[in-house]
Amino acid sequence: MILKRSKTIKIENIFLVLATVFVMTFMVVQPINRVPDETNHARMTWEIFHKPTEKTYKWMENISAEPNVSPAEYKKLFTEKLDLSQEESTLGINLKTLSFLPQLIGMTLGSFIYPSVGVIIMMGRFFNGLAYILGVYFLIKYFKYGKKALFFISLLPIMVQQAASLSYDVMNYLEIMLVIGFFTNIASSKKFNNKNFIQLLVISVGLFATKLNNVLLLGLLPFIDFEIEGFLAVLNKPFLATKAFISRHRYVFYSLAFVAVFLALHLLFRHQGGLFNYSRVLLNTLFKQRMNGDLNTILTIGLFGFLGNFTIQLPLWLIFLDVAVLTIIFLQSKKDFMTKSYATVSAYLFLLQVIAVVTIMYLEWTPIVLGKDAQISVGTQGRYFTPFLILFLPLLANMGKLEIQERTVKNLLIGTLSANFLISIYLMIPFYWNW
Repeated sequence: MILKRSKTIKIENIFLVLATVFVMTFMVVQPINRVPDETNHARMTWEIFHKPTEKTYKWMENISAEPNVSPAEYKKLFTEKLDLSQEESTLGINLKTLSFLPQLIGMTLGSFIYPSVGVIIMMGRFFNGLAYILGVYFLIKYFKYGKKALFFISLLPIMVQQAASLSYDVMNYLEIMLVIGFFTNIASSKKFNNKNFIQLLVISVGLFATKLNNVLLLGLLPFIDFEIEGFLAVLNKPFLATKAFISRHRYVFYSLAFVAVFLALHLLFRHQGGLFNYSRVLLNTLFKQRMNGDLNTILTIGLFGFLGNFTIQLPLWLIFLDVAVLTIIFLQSKKDFMTKSYATVSAYLFLLQVIAVVTIMYLEWTPIVLGKDAQISVGTQGRYFTPFLILFLPLLANMGKLEIQERTVKNLLIGTLSANFLISIYLMIPFYWNW
């Protein structure tokens, strides 16, 4: 019945139903602290309003992460009250705390309702999940292009897991999709007015506040065709002239961009074996399974659904199905909505994001885990790149138009995502709860 009616139901409403069921179920089924870094995120959220002292509750030390849940011990998390009288209040608000705003609201309310670990964390999860569901719902309505792609990526198991936890991936994902939606809407209207300028400033702050590598997305703006209106209209002629010049000599500029990245990496690694050594590190990380055991699991399958604390792996055939359906969505999307230059740069930007994240992890995390002279970069997870899958949409759409009935596509989305959800639940329940 649902499948028959899916043709007439707006896709954002279908998302609202599926997302509510998926996220709320994951919220209950996946135990506390069985999601990567959840207690660390709890600590970071808690410390916005509470000064860390010796008497502060130790979120990262006091909650079990063992796969097999003890019902008696787990019940205590919800029934035993914390002594919050020893907590010292503070106001640690800064730009980065925006990423923890939903969790902060939930955990704060939870501490007033019933100050137990379970209630506080579950309230944080609830508000984080609510922010995700409502945020993506309004983004789908906002998007002029790529609604189905946003719908599908947003409900992949790895995204549902993060939405149902305390992860700041929620705000990061919403910010990334906001800038993508902003770009597609500019491309649709072909105008850039005063309001758009203010929006761009706010979005830019959001990109910086979430993750620094997100700022790279702003590099897509010059490749959109639009006319500047309002107080910046004086820039139209030089802007169009510059774009035309770059378009005529685009291969020169592509080469210059490559050289710029090359020089930046050279400066970063001049005291760590040089660029040649880092190139080898990058290749080892991305291609050598023998050296990097996380390549095919945490890094690759993790794009779609390596769940829990990297303990529950979805079957490969399901991952292949997800890739196939996502490709169909891309090919079925409107051809030439975005310029060919935008499509090309957008795809390259995905690769640049991979290099950026792997590089950051090599500089900041790898020395802690493996030492200074490690030959691979560790710590990178596939979920970091899941939002950026949408960057391939314009390129694949421009390769050809796949004619499929809208109802068929919607049914394919609902069916595939439901399969992902049911299989994930089937794997999680016996793994954690011994059912």
